[in-house]
Amino acid sequence: MDKTVKILIILFAALGLGLLGYYLVNQWHTRAIEAAVEQEKDACLKKIAKLEADIRKLAEEADLQSQGLAGKSDLTPVFGPDKPMTAGVDDAVNCQKVTAQTVAFFQYLDSKAYLIWPGINMRAEALFDDVFKRLAANPPTNVGEMDNLYALMRNVTHFYRVLGRDRINLIKEILTSESAVVEPAMAVLFTWMTVCDRIHPKTREPERLNTLYQYASFFLNTLGGRSYLLRRDSKLRMLVNYYALRILDMANDASLNAYGLDIRPHLDYVFYDINNQKGLMYRQRYLSRLAALKDKYQ
Repeated sequence: MDKTVKILIILFAALGLGLLGYYLVNQWHTRAIEAAVEQEKDACLKKIAKLEADIRKLAEEADLQSQGLAGKSDLTPVFGPDKPMTAGVDDAVNCQKVTAQTVAFFQYLDSKAYLIWPGINMRAEALFDDVFKRLAANPPTNVGEMDNLYALMRNVTHFYRVLGRDRINLIKEILTSESAVVEPAMAVLFTWMTVCDRIHPKTREPERLNTLYQYASFFLNTLGGRSYLLRRDSKLRMLVNYYALRILDMANDASLNAYGLDIRPHLDYVFYDINNQKGLMYRQRYLSRLAALKDKYQ
């Protein structure tokens, strides 16, 4: 009898020790899990804080871009007292201001040493007009480019053939040295050429738009044009494609889309390209304009 009691006591003691051990191990495991969860929570909170800081930084950069990365005083020597692109997307164009900005830009280039180039040596406005006339008189091949190797090679070397080495090198020098003002300069010159240029007779406006349309088609729809843009930096490539779409839209409105190009496939691509391009002064304006075009052609 005593032996049986001893066995029972030992069994109950072992069971008690087992339960106690299980309880202690369970408590330790629970605390370990809670500690791991807290560590993971702290790590997540730190990541969230970093992401929030990055978002604030990006928002500040976007705000600076929407205002123009270069301040008004920085652009004044280039475009005069009126900073480019200050009007809203749907606001009427003030051609007096745009023309003044264009004249100021040409005068700014005249004040530099770029235009004292061997074989050229002319004022900026005269060079701009000369380049446009040469391009208008020798449009690229927009139909049948792939019919033979000769046509393709002529398209790939189009600008070099039409403008010559000296003008090409001068334009490259200006684009490189004035990279900080290329974006607002393109905005001013585009508006001046398509809306505000009153130097040429009104009867030449369809002719001028047709020339711009030829080159918009070249960049958007030919291997030669696309290969040319691929050799440029991403920002310039994106801007050229954006203004090519603007010109194609104008050609549609004027019934001048002779090649029947469909603008819709290009809109999503350029929208994505601009949305992911850093360092743009007018990114939100471009996106708003492209969104309006997507609504127009849906």
